[in-house]
Amino acid sequence: SGTASAGRYGTATAGYRGTASAGYGGIIQIRWSDGTRYRIATAYVGENGIKANVLYRLDNRGQFVED
Repeated sequence: SGTASAGRYGTATAGYRGTASAGYGGIIQIRWSDGTRYRIATAYVGENGIKANVLYRLDNRGQFVED
């Protein structure tokens, strides 16, 4: 778990059950388990509703949701 954050054009990576945020143009990655193996979910700030400087976590399907 834990929280990671990155500024403009940065990349924030958080461990299993963590939260992360990134600034404008950034990338967010969070590790999660699908029940069989660990995976890394990736989101890009400015795409698919992902906002800059907002903390996100993953739901049980590996989808980003605001924390």
